[in-house]
Amino acid sequence: MSTPVGVRTQPFDLSDVVAFRTSFRQWLADHEAGLPRGESRASFAARLESLRSLQNELYAAGWARIGWPEHVGGLGGSAVHRAVMYDELALAGFPTRSAFEHLEILAPAMLVHWDGRKFGEMLPRLLRGEELWCQGFSEPDAGSDLVSMRTTGTRDGEGYRISGTKCWTSWAAFADRCAVLVRTGSPEERHRGLSAFFVDLRSDGVEVRPIRQANGTDELAEVTFEDVWVPESDRIGEEGKGWSFALDVLSCERAAFAWLRQTRLLAVADQLAATATPAVAPVMGDVVLDLFALRATSAQAVLALADGRFMGPAAAPSKSLLTSAEQNLYDAAQLILGPDLVLGTDLPDVGAWQEDYLFSRAVSIYGGTRQIQYMTIARFLLGLPHG
Repeated sequence: MSTPVGVRTQPFDLSDVVAFRTSFRQWLADHEAGLPRGESRASFAARLESLRSLQNELYAAGWARIGWPEHVGGLGGSAVHRAVMYDELALAGFPTRSAFEHLEILAPAMLVHWDGRKFGEMLPRLLRGEELWCQGFSEPDAGSDLVSMRTTGTRDGEGYRISGTKCWTSWAAFADRCAVLVRTGSPEERHRGLSAFFVDLRSDGVEVRPIRQANGTDELAEVTFEDVWVPESDRIGEEGKGWSFALDVLSCERAAFAWLRQTRLLAVADQLAATATPAVAPVMGDVVLDLFALRATSAQAVLALADGRFMGPAAAPSKSLLTSAEQNLYDAAQLILGPDLVLGTDLPDVGAWQEDYLFSRAVSIYGGTRQIQYMTIARFLLGLPHG
């Protein structure tokens, strides 16, 4: 990955979001020819490398630093400015943010829960595309019920020894660091005995085994920690306070991430609309309504983050809408593209269509299952009785 010369450090005018959007859109248009987009038919690893290069270019021009405080390496602004950038990248035809989704899933919670100096050392590495991060929460026997996790963290001098296994960890096969939730207390303490650590995946005792998905990608992996020593300075927040960090991460994964995802889905809907016949107009109309409902709901999460707040249980509707919107979109693609989606006889980039269609089936599972979201809505937002 090449490093552009002359990283921008002077401030932007961030007072007018509309003007900011116009400026970024113009910059993309002016530099379009030189910005990496990635070849859809390239290997998964090659596409990720192209995305890292694009992130590096955005950092050099200053754009990737916008939306983050100066004390952690940013140039000011808020989550609204980040949302605008994602919007414009998608409108300009750039690929989904994929491996850099943790800028919206992990980083906002780390900013609040971790020591600013340590986070300030780490964040620029992700903003530059120098590193990729992942999130180690789920385990083979602890998915939706995180408080039953068995991965442990035991005090050892000025740090901890972590042992256990995390499963279904997105981007772990390509990531450099992982935010890991472990049990530092007793099982009886449940959520009060959990702590969070930012673990270097290159540490002795870490083994990462990619999991090949049905769509042919290696996005997921199983990560085993065998007596891995982690310094106390890499603990995120206080010991035993990992659950509050996890809740804020999950809030972002279910709501702020939904904004990031809908920018891509709207671009896909545009592609479908260009080939749709009048006969499927009602189907496309329903898809567009789903997507704009998702956009409106996830915008609330963006505004909340800009105001320094996490959505908590109120993030569940965004995740529920994302599930239905994405699956309905790709069901519409199956209807509109017909046999070409399977056979690819006359369909350009058929591999990308097939990969995305199969990925859409997983939306109802990752970040909390559809059923968990419904239970959250019923219990915490509607106040319905629960057994």
